[in-house]
Amino acid sequence: MKDMSVRTMTAAALCVAVGVIFSFLRIPLSNITEITLTGIPIAVGGCFFGPAVGAIIGALIDVAGYFVHPTGPFFPGFTISNALIGVIYGLFLWKRWYNTRLLIRITIAHLIKTILISLGLNILWLSFFYGMPFKAVFMGSLVKEAINFAIEVALIYFVIRALSRLKI
Repeated sequence: MKDMSVRTMTAAALCVAVGVIFSFLRIPLSNITEITLTGIPIAVGGCFFGPAVGAIIGALIDVAGYFVHPTGPFFPGFTISNALIGVIYGLFLWKRWYNTRLLIRITIAHLIKTILISLGLNILWLSFFYGMPFKAVFMGSLVKEAINFAIEVALIYFVIRALSRLKI
Protein backbone atom coordinates (compact mmCIF):
# COMPACT_ATOMS: atom_id res chain seq x y z
CA MET A 1 0.00 0.00 0.00
CA LYS A 2 2.97 2.34 0.32
CA ASP A 3 3.11 2.74 -3.45
CA MET A 4 -0.53 3.80 -3.77
CA SER A 5 -0.68 6.31 -6.61
CA VAL A 6 -2.98 9.27 -7.02
CA ARG A 7 -4.71 7.34 -9.80
CA THR A 8 -5.39 4.42 -7.45
CA MET A 9 -6.67 6.70 -4.70
CA THR A 10 -8.93 8.52 -7.15
CA ALA A 11 -10.37 5.30 -8.56
CA ALA A 12 -10.81 3.90 -5.03
CA ALA A 13 -12.61 7.10 -3.98
CA LEU A 14 -14.85 6.72 -7.02
CA CYS A 15 -15.66 3.15 -5.93
CA VAL A 16 -16.56 4.45 -2.47
CA ALA A 17 -18.76 7.18 -3.96
CA VAL A 18 -20.58 4.69 -6.21
CA GLY A 19 -20.99 2.34 -3.24
CA VAL A 20 -22.53 5.09 -1.12
CA ILE A 21 -24.92 5.96 -3.97
CA PHE A 22 -25.81 2.26 -4.29
CA SER A 23 -26.54 2.18 -0.55
CA PHE A 24 -29.55 4.39 -1.28
CA LEU A 25 -30.91 1.78 -3.70
CA ARG A 26 -32.24 -0.84 -1.31
CA ILE A 27 -34.97 -3.36 -1.94
CA PRO A 28 -36.29 -4.41 1.48
CA LEU A 29 -37.50 -7.99 1.67
CA SER A 30 -38.29 -7.97 5.40
CA ASN A 31 -37.46 -5.96 8.50
CA ILE A 32 -33.87 -7.20 8.47
CA THR A 33 -33.27 -8.50 4.93
CA GLU A 34 -32.68 -6.32 1.88
CA ILE A 35 -31.05 -6.43 -1.53
CA THR A 36 -28.37 -3.83 -2.25
CA LEU A 37 -25.75 -3.38 -4.95
CA THR A 38 -22.97 -2.11 -2.68
CA GLY A 39 -20.99 -5.32 -3.23
CA ILE A 40 -20.25 -4.39 -6.85
CA PRO A 41 -17.91 -1.44 -6.17
CA ILE A 42 -16.24 -3.44 -3.40
CA ALA A 43 -15.60 -6.28 -5.84
CA VAL A 44 -14.28 -3.85 -8.45
CA GLY A 45 -11.95 -2.27 -5.90
CA GLY A 46 -10.62 -5.64 -4.77
CA CYS A 47 -10.19 -6.77 -8.37
CA PHE A 48 -8.25 -3.79 -9.66
CA PHE A 49 -6.42 -2.62 -6.53
CA GLY A 50 -5.91 -5.69 -4.36
CA PRO A 51 -7.18 -7.00 -1.05
CA ALA A 52 -5.90 -4.15 1.12
CA VAL A 53 -7.47 -1.39 -0.96
CA GLY A 54 -10.60 -3.54 -1.39
CA ALA A 55 -10.88 -3.79 2.40
CA ILE A 56 -10.52 -0.02 2.77
CA ILE A 57 -13.14 0.56 0.06
CA GLY A 58 -15.55 -1.86 1.75
CA ALA A 59 -15.10 -0.29 5.17
CA LEU A 60 -15.44 3.26 3.83
CA ILE A 61 -18.60 2.39 1.89
CA ASP A 62 -20.18 1.11 5.09
CA VAL A 63 -19.13 4.05 7.26
CA ALA A 64 -19.81 6.77 4.66
CA GLY A 65 -23.11 5.13 3.69
CA TYR A 66 -24.16 5.20 7.32
CA PHE A 67 -23.34 8.89 7.75
CA VAL A 68 -24.97 9.90 4.46
CA HIS A 69 -28.07 7.72 4.82
CA PRO A 70 -28.44 6.14 8.29
CA THR A 71 -31.02 3.37 8.53
CA GLY A 72 -30.54 2.62 12.21
CA PRO A 73 -27.78 2.65 14.79
CA PHE A 74 -24.21 2.19 13.60
CA PHE A 75 -22.84 -1.32 14.12
CA PRO A 76 -19.12 -1.93 13.40
CA GLY A 77 -19.68 -5.62 12.64
CA PHE A 78 -21.05 -4.71 9.21
CA THR A 79 -17.97 -2.55 8.57
CA ILE A 80 -15.80 -5.60 9.28
CA SER A 81 -17.96 -7.69 6.93
CA ASN A 82 -17.64 -5.16 4.11
CA ALA A 83 -13.88 -4.98 4.59
CA LEU A 84 -13.65 -8.78 4.43
CA ILE A 85 -15.66 -8.77 1.21
CA GLY A 86 -13.00 -6.49 -0.33
CA VAL A 87 -10.30 -8.88 0.88
CA ILE A 88 -12.05 -11.93 -0.61
CA TYR A 89 -12.52 -10.34 -4.03
CA GLY A 90 -9.00 -8.96 -3.93
CA LEU A 91 -7.50 -12.39 -3.19
CA PHE A 92 -9.39 -14.06 -6.04
CA LEU A 93 -9.40 -11.35 -8.70
CA TRP A 94 -6.46 -8.99 -8.23
CA LYS A 95 -4.08 -9.11 -11.20
CA ARG A 96 -6.25 -11.85 -12.68
CA TRP A 97 -9.05 -9.82 -14.30
CA TYR A 98 -7.55 -10.30 -17.74
CA ASN A 99 -7.69 -14.08 -17.35
CA THR A 100 -10.06 -16.10 -19.52
CA ARG A 101 -11.41 -17.74 -16.36
CA LEU A 102 -12.69 -14.48 -14.90
CA LEU A 103 -16.28 -15.68 -14.58
CA ILE A 104 -15.17 -18.79 -12.68
CA ARG A 105 -13.02 -16.70 -10.32
CA ILE A 106 -15.86 -14.26 -9.70
CA THR A 107 -18.28 -17.13 -9.04
CA ILE A 108 -15.91 -18.79 -6.56
CA ALA A 109 -15.17 -15.48 -4.79
CA HIS A 110 -18.87 -14.67 -4.63
CA LEU A 111 -19.70 -18.13 -3.32
CA ILE A 112 -17.13 -17.74 -0.53
CA LYS A 113 -18.43 -14.25 0.20
CA THR A 114 -22.00 -15.52 0.30
CA ILE A 115 -21.23 -18.43 2.64
CA LEU A 116 -18.76 -16.75 5.00
CA ILE A 117 -19.98 -13.16 5.07
CA SER A 118 -23.63 -12.99 3.94
CA LEU A 119 -24.81 -16.26 5.48
CA GLY A 120 -22.26 -16.28 8.29
CA LEU A 121 -21.06 -13.03 9.77
CA ASN A 122 -23.92 -10.79 8.63
CA ILE A 123 -26.52 -13.17 10.02
CA LEU A 124 -24.56 -13.36 13.26
CA TRP A 125 -24.50 -9.55 13.44
CA LEU A 126 -28.23 -9.32 12.64
CA SER A 127 -29.24 -11.97 15.17
CA PHE A 128 -27.05 -10.30 17.80
CA PHE A 129 -28.26 -6.82 16.92
CA TYR A 130 -32.00 -7.62 16.77
CA GLY A 131 -32.00 -10.38 19.38
CA MET A 132 -33.49 -12.90 16.97
CA PRO A 133 -32.53 -16.57 16.69
CA PHE A 134 -29.73 -17.26 14.21
CA LYS A 135 -31.77 -19.94 12.43
CA ALA A 136 -34.72 -17.62 11.77
CA VAL A 137 -32.52 -14.93 10.26
CA PHE A 138 -30.58 -17.56 8.30
CA MET A 139 -33.68 -18.97 6.61
CA GLY A 140 -34.83 -15.54 5.44
CA SER A 141 -31.38 -14.62 4.18
CA LEU A 142 -30.90 -17.97 2.44
CA VAL A 143 -33.77 -17.23 0.05
CA LYS A 144 -32.44 -13.74 -0.66
CA GLU A 145 -28.91 -14.96 -1.31
CA ALA A 146 -30.13 -17.74 -3.61
CA ILE A 147 -32.05 -15.23 -5.73
CA ASN A 148 -29.32 -12.61 -5.62
CA PHE A 149 -26.35 -14.89 -6.38
CA ALA A 150 -26.55 -15.16 -10.17
CA ILE A 151 -27.58 -11.52 -10.56
CA GLU A 152 -24.60 -10.22 -8.58
CA VAL A 153 -22.11 -12.55 -10.30
CA ALA A 154 -23.33 -11.39 -13.72
CA LEU A 155 -23.26 -7.70 -12.74
CA ILE A 156 -19.76 -7.95 -11.26
CA TYR A 157 -18.52 -9.82 -14.35
CA PHE A 158 -19.90 -7.28 -16.82
CA VAL A 159 -18.69 -4.28 -14.80
CA ILE A 160 -15.16 -5.70 -14.47
CA ARG A 161 -15.04 -6.58 -18.18
CA ALA A 162 -16.19 -3.07 -19.11
CA LEU A 163 -13.73 -1.38 -16.75
CA SER A 164 -10.84 -3.60 -17.88
CA ARG A 165 -11.17 -2.02 -21.33
CA LEU A 166 -10.60 1.40 -19.75
CA LYS A 167 -7.25 0.25 -18.29
CA ILE A 168 -7.85 1.76 -14.86
